[in-house]
Amino acid sequence: MKKIYLLLLLLVTTLPTMSQTIYVEKSNGTETIDFSNLDKITFSGTTVNILQTDGTKRSATMGEIERIHFSNYSNIGNLEMQEDVFVSSISNDAICVNCNAGEIISIYNIIGTELVCVRQKTDKGIISIAQLPKGVYIIKSNDRTAKFVKR
Repeated sequence: MKKIYLLLLLLVTTLPTMSQTIYVEKSNGTETIDFSNLDKITFSGTTVNILQTDGTKRSATMGEIERIHFSNYSNIGNLEMQEDVFVSSISNDAICVNCNAGEIISIYNIIGTELVCVRQKTDKGIISIAQLPKGVYIIKSNDRTAKFVKR
C-alpha cells in the first residue's frame, strides 16, 4: 500500500500538466483518469479520493487497488517492478547495483526520460546519482527494473 500511496502522491506533484491517462485496476474493474481533467487526489486513512475538474468524484480503498499504470508515453516500455536484489544500497551520492560486468544500467525519471546510462565495468556497480535532484527514479538493466527514492 505504501507503493500505491507514493505513486499517487508523486502523480499529484509531478504530472498534473500532462495530457496522459492513468489506469487504476481495482478488484471490481479498471478506471481511467485523464490528467487534463484531474483536479486533486486526497487521502483519508486508507481511502483514495479523486476529484476531477468537471466535478466528478471517485473513491477507492487502498485494498481494492491492484495495479496502476499509464498510457504509453515513456521510452522505458512496460515496467514490471521486481522485488530482487538488483539495487543493494542507495545514498545521496551513489546507488549500488548487483550486475554483470559489461551490463548497461539506465536511470529514468518518473515520466520516462533517461537521465543516466552507464556500462558497468565490474559485477557490483556503483553509479553516481549526486547530480540528480531529490525524487523517485526507475533503474533498469536488461530485464531487471527497480524503483528508488533519492532523499
